[in-house]
Amino acid sequence: MKVLEVKGLTKYFNGQKVLNDLNFGLNEGEVLGFLGPNGAGKTTTLRIITGLYRPSAGQVYIAGINAVANPIKTKGLFGVCTQDFSFNAHYNIEQDLYFYARLYGLSRREALEKARYSLEWAGLLEHRRKNGDHLSGGMRKKILFARAMINDPPLLLLDEPTTGLDVRARRELWEMIRDLKSRGKSILLTTHYLEEAEQLCDRILIIKKGRLVAEGGPGELRQYVDVARLLTVDLNRQLTLEEKEWLCALPGVKNCKSRGTTVEVAFDCQPQLAGELVQKVCQKLEPLNISLREASLEEVFLEVTGRED
Repeated sequence: MKVLEVKGLTKYFNGQKVLNDLNFGLNEGEVLGFLGPNGAGKTTTLRIITGLYRPSAGQVYIAGINAVANPIKTKGLFGVCTQDFSFNAHYNIEQDLYFYARLYGLSRREALEKARYSLEWAGLLEHRRKNGDHLSGGMRKKILFARAMINDPPLLLLDEPTTGLDVRARRELWEMIRDLKSRGKSILLTTHYLEEAEQLCDRILIIKKGRLVAEGGPGELRQYVDVARLLTVDLNRQLTLEEKEWLCALPGVKNCKSRGTTVEVAFDCQPQLAGELVQKVCQKLEPLNISLREASLEEVFLEVTGRED
């Protein structure tokens, strides 16, 4: 079942097209990475999904309900974790969550129970009497997660939730996201951390200038680049021009770069041919060290977002 469907989404600001016929869907229990360079249209897309903007064209469906035509009906179907913190100076974090629970129509007793349950889930029950502004960045992000989950919606929109956090706090939020997925939540995650996308996402979308340019699982995205694998060779000398020409002429090799005594060979061929390539390089160049790896998500991202339109 598609919890979220975006169809033909287009948006103009002052005559400039910010979103260009954007189409994608989010399945039940799936974490979908939504990546793109600054200005690609990610935030605009989220604001249309949440009803803050109206699209110039296209539709958004949340749990089968048209969110553009019926924005009020979908408000209880999603939770949002934004980049920015906002805490009432007169509330402690338990009161903060109680307030949000009441906004969703829960009774006083239900709202208090939900606030305490959410604090326990976030590991912050012992801090319930503190104001959010007095907590660490990681703790404040956990409160935003708890807010987003306060009415137990099927869809969560996480807008760069770990930006600015240290490694430990980031990993703790990763575990919270994994826990939410295990509960069947559908999650749309925007992030600038490509390692985060690889670790958490079932599928990844990459957009550029409001247009979808790549889609697939973290491994499948390598189909969008010419170079699938990289071979790094360390020598006890510099590569000669003759050896470089020999390397570039080998089957599947796309290019060859040398920096000092290190040589990097980019190639695209089947796994069995990769083994033959490594064997030939070892026999010919007698390297001190050799390593083979697949193209990273970062390299895919730079390739597809750096192409000329």
